[in-house]
Amino acid sequence: MDRNLTHYTVTMGSPLWIAMIMGLIAFFIIVFGASYKANEKRLDIIRYSLAAFLATDYVYSQIHAVITHTWDATINLPLQLCSLSQFMAVIFLVTKKQWTYEFLIFWNAGAIHAFLTPEITEGYSLYNAITYTIGHGGIIVTSFFATIKLNFVPRPKSWFKVFLYTQLVLPIIGSVNYFLKANYMFLAQRPDANNPFIIGEWPWYIVSLEAVIIVHFYAFYWIHKRISAVRFR
Repeated sequence: MDRNLTHYTVTMGSPLWIAMIMGLIAFFIIVFGASYKANEKRLDIIRYSLAAFLATDYVYSQIHAVITHTWDATINLPLQLCSLSQFMAVIFLVTKKQWTYEFLIFWNAGAIHAFLTPEITEGYSLYNAITYTIGHGGIIVTSFFATIKLNFVPRPKSWFKVFLYTQLVLPIIGSVNYFLKANYMFLAQRPDANNPFIIGEWPWYIVSLEAVIIVHFYAFYWIHKRISAVRFR
């Protein structure tokens, strides 16, 4: 049984891949251009606007799937890591809670890989490519916006704590996959995308990914720690 039957893999270097990367760059330029030399009031306007934009993108994507009769419980529930990260980005932008910031910057590793080796689970369409770019791009932009413009700093050992909490999510998602015959978080079948960190077949690639994830989390802790030491305007 192919649980990735609806998935569309975007080839690295293809025109669509380049367009998605350009969309991410444009996202950065818009947000950081608007926040250049911004005072606290303008930063509040930007973060609430960004939260509204990301929330609207997700809600409309669900409505769009229903309207076009493509909504499917095996692909449209908010159970992918990037869906959870998009929620976390919205919650952080509204509440500015430290713990949401830390989950966001570490889970952001998944969004970056989703741009390097994109796999659109809902299949190919121009709309799906756009909303994929907005959702994943919003996660990446928000995480760096939080560190650079809102002056958040990850706490010591936060990378390891988030790793441990993430483990609690896996059996829940795995159970949903079992009952729905789904592949949320790619726990039931390896992704089709050619990602060098996906090693072996099920379940061995999950074991290798655990090692990759903890290294990524520490790397992102180090990156954001270093970035936070630089004073931006």
